[in-house]
Amino acid sequence: MSEHSFPPPVRFGIWSDSQVAAEDLQARLLSGGQQAVIARSQRSTGIEFLVVLARRPLTPTEQATITSLFNLSSMTIAVEPPGYDTAAPAPWPRDVSLRWTGRIDEVGMGPLATDLINLVRPAGMVFSRLPMLHKTRESPPEDGVVGTREKLLERLTQPVQPRVVRVTESLWADLRAQRPAESQVDYELRRLAAWSAHEHSRSFVNLRLTRPQDRTVAPRKPLSLSDVINDPLTRPLVLLLGEPGSGKTLQLSYYDAQAALSLLRQQPGRLVAPTFYVALADQPARSPDISVAWLAQRWKAAVDTSKWCDFYQFLGDGGTVLLDGLNEGGQRGLEPERWMSQWRDVIQALFESGAGKVVVSCRTRDQVVRMNVPRDRQPSSVTILPLSQEEIIAIATEKDVAKGRQLTQAFSRDPGLIGLYSSSFALKTFLESGTPWVATTGARLIGAGLAAAITREWDHDIYHGPLVPGTSASRLDEITEANRDPWPELEMIPLIQALSQLAKELTLPSPLGSPARRPMSRREIAEFLTGAIHRITGHRVSSDEVVKAATDLHILQPDEGSRYTHPSVQHLFAALGCEIDELFDLAERERDRPSIPSIGVAPGEARHRFDEVFRFAAQLRGTEVPDRLLLADPVLAAHVYATIRSQAPDDGVRDRIVEQLRAQLDTMSDPAARAEVLAALGDLGWTLPSAANGDRNATMLVPPGTWRLGGRSVQGPPDRHVYSEIRTMELPQFRISRFPVSNAEYAEFIDAGGYADRSLWTVEGWQWLTRHSAAEQFVEDWQKRQARLRQTHPAKAIELLRNKLASPAGAAALVRFATMSENEMFEYAHAVMAKSVTAPRFWRRKALGNPLQPVVGVSWFEANAYCAWLSRRLGAVVRLPNENEWEAACLRSWGLTDTDEIEEAGGVLFGNTQDTNWQATTPIGAFGTHDQTRDDLAVELMGNVFEWLFDYYAAGDHGRRVVKGGSWRHETWRAHPAYRGRGDVAAQNDDVGFRYVIREGPP
Repeated sequence: MSEHSFPPPVRFGIWSDSQVAAEDLQARLLSGGQQAVIARSQRSTGIEFLVVLARRPLTPTEQATITSLFNLSSMTIAVEPPGYDTAAPAPWPRDVSLRWTGRIDEVGMGPLATDLINLVRPAGMVFSRLPMLHKTRESPPEDGVVGTREKLLERLTQPVQPRVVRVTESLWADLRAQRPAESQVDYELRRLAAWSAHEHSRSFVNLRLTRPQDRTVAPRKPLSLSDVINDPLTRPLVLLLGEPGSGKTLQLSYYDAQAALSLLRQQPGRLVAPTFYVALADQPARSPDISVAWLAQRWKAAVDTSKWCDFYQFLGDGGTVLLDGLNEGGQRGLEPERWMSQWRDVIQALFESGAGKVVVSCRTRDQVVRMNVPRDRQPSSVTILPLSQEEIIAIATEKDVAKGRQLTQAFSRDPGLIGLYSSSFALKTFLESGTPWVATTGARLIGAGLAAAITREWDHDIYHGPLVPGTSASRLDEITEANRDPWPELEMIPLIQALSQLAKELTLPSPLGSPARRPMSRREIAEFLTGAIHRITGHRVSSDEVVKAATDLHILQPDEGSRYTHPSVQHLFAALGCEIDELFDLAERERDRPSIPSIGVAPGEARHRFDEVFRFAAQLRGTEVPDRLLLADPVLAAHVYATIRSQAPDDGVRDRIVEQLRAQLDTMSDPAARAEVLAALGDLGWTLPSAANGDRNATMLVPPGTWRLGGRSVQGPPDRHVYSEIRTMELPQFRISRFPVSNAEYAEFIDAGGYADRSLWTVEGWQWLTRHSAAEQFVEDWQKRQARLRQTHPAKAIELLRNKLASPAGAAALVRFATMSENEMFEYAHAVMAKSVTAPRFWRRKALGNPLQPVVGVSWFEANAYCAWLSRRLGAVVRLPNENEWEAACLRSWGLTDTDEIEEAGGVLFGNTQDTNWQATTPIGAFGTHDQTRDDLAVELMGNVFEWLFDYYAAGDHGRRVVKGGSWRHETWRAHPAYRGRGDVAAQNDDVGFRYVIREGPP
């Protein structure tokens, strides 16, 4: 440990009002390989996770002790009996609340220790580092309670930042009052209080973000929105992309509060830009006002400009504007491209007025206009990754231990459910529903939450008259207990019927043929609902009564009652309100509508703007929906069928869709169109010919002959072009797989126990798999680099920063590694490499996970083990190709024998490379030609993924092997067959896969 290092924090610190319970829990955690100590108030060293094990309400003295320990920990977990009122404000600060019976024997024998480990296990979890303002009834001079703004500011700006500040009720009420801020300090304090007022301030999950250019995402060091915005390499405009429910609004809100605290703590000479958050959903429903003037009005509502500054002064000071919801145009009667184009002009005007940064959130597939501002510069894009399985379990455990256990069991039975619950919205819906069952579709999930809300209303004697009949509430209670689909009963409820008609009006294009949707004001929505209720029931009810019922059931937004609580809720209700004929007409209209591709989205991903409506319709009505859609749009029908595939009856619908898609594929040459069809086929379980299944046409015969291989390129800087030498080779006959190994093929290897069968792995490969000696190798490799870094690290870091080749965080990490002791390196290596490998690195990444996409994230060891498994299965010699074989096979796939002819054939440009701007691999065969298909030739040896070869990259260098073929991440010139790439044998990159050679003699 270096001279100035602080002792590392202990993993778990336990405080309890029962010494026996604390010691029992400590013993259980220690037996599970966790560090655990009994925490006391005088403790001076840090604690990662403070566990407060309470059997009764704590006394004021005990609460003060907990507060002091709270500020020593990264996260505080309260473990209390179930008698506590979870809706009431917590009597003492905590990040997470778990429940236990209070019986001491359950601590030592029960699953509490496992639940705690599951809670803190995810590498991607970063809990809120903002001080939490905790309202208390106590008044100064009670120790630690703050009653004035001056004292609060003093507490927030002290050198050691507190994790919790207790404030009086009067100060809290003043900070939360609905009035404009009168000064900058007032503005920042109110934003920090706004964050503390929400439950997510207790334990904020900083979702993992990724840039398009990132090779990998280090799961133990998540990229935060603050990291992106404060990076000097980040451009003025930042696009925050993600699917519905992924947490875009939460990320912006957290950054807004984070910036407020930074401004309050600002040091002399360090400039921190102020921020202003605006929800674009607040735009008027009719005649949207897309202008800087509208933003200035929103600023004036938040700030008293007569006492502080106006909006243009805020911009002139380099302020950061956070615009939430670039995809809200459809709710305002504007086509997305028109809405986005107008906001692009507004953003340009913001920069011209002095704005330092503008951050815009948008649903990934809805970005249809290039936001190249200011001065036609591309923005910095960052995408929220879906929740991982570990993150899902941890968040569920935090909210309800039983729910965490339910999901763990459900994922074990059906791993496909992880995709459903990887959305923050879906997971939140499940956790708030209170139902004892894990839903298997999105419609069933939302329906279960709605049924639970209706029964809760009736249990609390809250009645809605003819809107929600009591008989329906009673039946829904029985349906929930029996784990049956609630929708047959829900769709009979008048309020649900009226809301489904409203959602259809708000979602689908105008019946008059206009491509835009119908905008409606709050008053118009209320009138529409009352009219619908009268038509359905014959009763007249007030508009306030209808809106209140819809908001009480969490269907409409409680603030204004003119929007659904989430876009997915609106789409589900729209699907409920549509007849099959209306869905068919919509699909036909969209098929004939000029296509506007989403920016940077791979063509294999569904881009239909109403795809969620169609999916929900299928989940509600079954295979009738995709069967009817097949006549209008086979690709759409496939995507819709895939969402209900596990529950669909064997009625021939899937086979009819596959037949139609394969017929389409035979007539297509455009790679984008082929990619969409192939992705749809993959979703339905159709597979390419596979040697593992005995398909002869899964391989290409390369006849014996003479091949002129290698070459030189005149493109670009010569020092960046590493090509194999020009040579003429005589090669015997061999067979090579026509396709890179697909996800579907590799899944067979995993299911067959490939990662557990030591006989398939080389000695080095098994050591890598089990992480045996991995830490030692990591330390050895770093010590070789460290000797050089120690000589140059201060100057090197400054040089990288000056040339904008590294961020401040990256340069700091470089210096940190240069000064790490051997013990510290071992601690880091063991933390990163603790688990054995059980699958490719990106196995669960949705964008790379279609069964027909090539498997990526495989090391050379994994590729070699797959060949050994396939060799045993076929009874033939199967291995990775050598460099000569690979280059000859590439030429053969184009009908050539000389590498010089490849560019004349146009093949070097025919593949998925960086120039296509698709941010993922494409399904195998998207770039295949008709000749290659007809003659059983290999496809896509250039582009899409680099492929591992058997050869060492250099003599004596056993740690690196040759990779060839280029990839979706790299420039087109790297796809030239003569190009020699190098790969570390242990690397698992998202653009490297493999294919194999079979040596079996003449056919």
